[in-house]
Amino acid sequence: MGSAIKDWGRFLDRCLLARVPADDFETLARELQGVTSTPIRGSQLCEIFLRPRSRAAVSVDPLVPIYVDRLLNLSLVSITDVLRTLLKNSRFHHSSGASTTTENENGEPTKVYNPPDLEEIVLLRVRLAFTTGRWPQNSQDILGTLKAISRWMSSIVAAGTKDEMMQDINGGTNHQVAPESIAIRDAVGLMALALAENAKVMSVLSGSIPKDIRQTLAHSLSLYIPFLSQTSLQIANRLEAFQRQHHIFDGPSVKEMESLLDGVEVDALQMNGIDAINVADAPILNSRAGLYIFLNSLLVGRPMVEDTFTLNYLSSRYKGDLSTLTSDLIVASFDVLSNAMFRNENQDTLFLLRTFLVNKVPLLLTTLSRSMYPPLTPEYCITQALNHVNPEAFPSLSSMFDVSAGSGLFSDVRQEFLFACCLHGLIAEESIEPLLGEIPMQELPQGGKLTKEQLVGQCMNDPERVETLLGEIEGMDGNAGAVVGALLEVLHHLCSTNDTMSLKTVCTSLAKKPLSLDVMLLFSSPSSILGPICQLLDTWQYEEDQGEYQPVYEEFGGVMLLVLTFVHRYDLSTFDLGIASNDSFVARQLDKGDASIRIGDLNATQSSQLGGWIRGLVETDNGISDELMSSCRPQEFYTLTPTLFSQCILACHAKVLDLEALKGGLEYLLEPFLLPSLVNALTWLSHHVWESHGDIETILPILQTLLKPPSLSSEASGMHTAIMSIVAKPLEQSLRSLRRHDPSRSSDIDAVLPSLQSHASIRRAPTSHHSELESWTATHSGGLCAALRNTFQSLVLWASTPDINMTPASYTHRQLLVGVQVLGAKPVLRALTDELKLQTQNGSGDLALDIATALVCAPSAAHDLAPPASRRLSLRQALALAHDDIARIAAVDAPRAEAVVRLHRRVESQMAAPQPTDAAVVSANMMSNIHHANAAVVNDVAMAGIDVNHHPLAGTTTGDIDDVLDEAAAGLIMA
Repeated sequence: MGSAIKDWGRFLDRCLLARVPADDFETLARELQGVTSTPIRGSQLCEIFLRPRSRAAVSVDPLVPIYVDRLLNLSLVSITDVLRTLLKNSRFHHSSGASTTTENENGEPTKVYNPPDLEEIVLLRVRLAFTTGRWPQNSQDILGTLKAISRWMSSIVAAGTKDEMMQDINGGTNHQVAPESIAIRDAVGLMALALAENAKVMSVLSGSIPKDIRQTLAHSLSLYIPFLSQTSLQIANRLEAFQRQHHIFDGPSVKEMESLLDGVEVDALQMNGIDAINVADAPILNSRAGLYIFLNSLLVGRPMVEDTFTLNYLSSRYKGDLSTLTSDLIVASFDVLSNAMFRNENQDTLFLLRTFLVNKVPLLLTTLSRSMYPPLTPEYCITQALNHVNPEAFPSLSSMFDVSAGSGLFSDVRQEFLFACCLHGLIAEESIEPLLGEIPMQELPQGGKLTKEQLVGQCMNDPERVETLLGEIEGMDGNAGAVVGALLEVLHHLCSTNDTMSLKTVCTSLAKKPLSLDVMLLFSSPSSILGPICQLLDTWQYEEDQGEYQPVYEEFGGVMLLVLTFVHRYDLSTFDLGIASNDSFVARQLDKGDASIRIGDLNATQSSQLGGWIRGLVETDNGISDELMSSCRPQEFYTLTPTLFSQCILACHAKVLDLEALKGGLEYLLEPFLLPSLVNALTWLSHHVWESHGDIETILPILQTLLKPPSLSSEASGMHTAIMSIVAKPLEQSLRSLRRHDPSRSSDIDAVLPSLQSHASIRRAPTSHHSELESWTATHSGGLCAALRNTFQSLVLWASTPDINMTPASYTHRQLLVGVQVLGAKPVLRALTDELKLQTQNGSGDLALDIATALVCAPSAAHDLAPPASRRLSLRQALALAHDDIARIAAVDAPRAEAVVRLHRRVESQMAAPQPTDAAVVSANMMSNIHHANAAVVNDVAMAGIDVNHHPLAGTTTGDIDDVLDEAAAGLIMA
């Protein structure tokens, strides 16, 4: 056994010295275990890998946690072994002599501990093993892990209490907790939560486990939860909920409690009147806040305004009340924009919301107007809606110079919207001035209403029309939908005809204009836009009579840059792009495009190509020749780019390659035909900096060369800016990590950081900045859950008096999405139903129910647009689970059970898919709705002074209704 321990110790030392990659380490570790005569125990192996390596070590070698993770994959160690050894060598282990001991300069024994960073990273990796289902493998793993995590919690509490006592003895009054201690507390808390949310662990806890383990876990949780709440209230609350849910206290087990409850469930339900069938429905109330929440969710990150889904939801929500639906849609669109302005959202967000209002909403209104019959007209609905628009956010043009009238930032939005409505025939042009209350300063577009077919014909006859079309995407005149539709037709045509030169021009232009991508997604989906482009990239071939190869690389790179821009801006996956085959070049790029290939894994062709590119970059005699490019297709070059960088840096480090020669060669990559390959290269470089913390003397000069080139052509400059927007953020984070690891290089790193910070991140994802997240988690008495309830309350308050307080409640849908991501769907749903219960008791139940329904129904890209295998539990699914467990909820909290039942009914009603309906039934329902609406509408129309004869549908004959009924039968209109 002693020989095996020495062998593994030498093996680890050599792996760390040679910086052996994780895959190679796993292969070598498997071989070493196979040839060892006496297999080493997991606890001994953990002691080798997790022992403190040096007194001077203040930071962690990033390879150590990765190696430990691979040992878990090989089942050479267990999670119990890892947790026990990690605690044994931790500062939190208060037992004397438990940690490694060395001698100081005076010959006195000194304890040596692991760096806190190592403990935190290993704990988080162990947690990931539970959340991904790799562990536990059997019940013994579960019991051992429960015992180990209990010891961790008890040790942290004991160490923290000892620190506080020492501060008191030394006269301290303000107990300060070190940041690294807080990080370890959080990591242990999250590890405990991973156990709590693991199905295998739950089955063991729900059954019979040794009494000593249950008592130890219960005692540790009882100590740890209040201790943790001092610094991380959110995690503490989740642990407390887990403790209550599974009754992990001193006393009867969950199974014993269930046997006691089974006999009283029916009586309890009857006593409290919570038979789900007999819970009375609350009146249906479509609040102003409900649709406001829904639209915010569609536009919070990647635009998800798919027409069929949106109209189906609106139809289910308003049950055929077309007048209210139309007015509320307009008002909510203005509310979302004004909320973003008052919240100081970035300019990209303001632009997206504005173009949604001006270019998308009129198209939705056009679809709705096909079901309207006089006296109900679109103009009437628009008039009613504008009466509820906040004048402070959208002042008239004449009042924008009045200091007391508020901001004039959106003073022209109302007229932009009205002219767009006029363009689509929703209102007459002469009605714009009365609706604005002043003479408009704008006119209808000179070319009038554009159609996709018209624009496609123009582009086919005049290729230069495509370039002007690209400049019209971001226009605020109501024609953006037609422009996007025509542009997609052109893109698909160029792909089908293999006109790569023209395709490259269009793709490069779009990649430089991320706002145009946002507009495109208002009218299409990523798979519709990029599907044909990805197929072309997968099958890109040289022509048989190919003369020059640089143009091929340039065209391929320009097209590839658009795909990479879309992917990084919206965090798209192969599922989002509609790629079904894993052999697709684009799929491989998205999965491993930024990974370096080991030299031993390169085939003969790749080795030859790699050598040719290295020689072409650094040898001035050859350069990047046509011969080199002809032997390496663009797809093969993009696959090799990270490996090219890896080998060049390794050669410089070994003094085989001159750094100045390398810098001069890399300037070739700043040429337009190779420039897009920097996305994968610099992404790999950011990973390499974070993992190795080495090769600084080589990496920093390379970055200086690539980030701040002395001169670029106008075409290359725009592409370089687009690429930097993709890679700047991960590079900045890696360099900051390197600066913390090696403060002596701070000045060198600080010289590079400004070049990265000057490029705004291209990302448009529903994530929160750390300052925003900290403000939510710091909310008094509950952290993030309390912040969600505060937002709920503000929405109810605003919705109760929308005409008095037109300024919408401050709201960002990021808060709900982050809450589900951080806490999970069940705790968030619990917070929502608790607040719904409270609002019901306070007399605002109808409003609160509509708001809670909107929050649960709101779509999420992380769930609704994700592959089925990777979807997390959604709020709707959590609500269904709570509804299935309604008997147990009612036995504990009858009012909350009522809230769950009502909320579940309302959510399922609004999310129900529309059923195919017979045209005659649709006609009868439609005419009934119109008949009931006429009496109220006709008076309002007369009072508003609207002339229905000017409406396009005025004078519609019976024959025209047939077309409408055909659409109704297809489920496209409101029934």
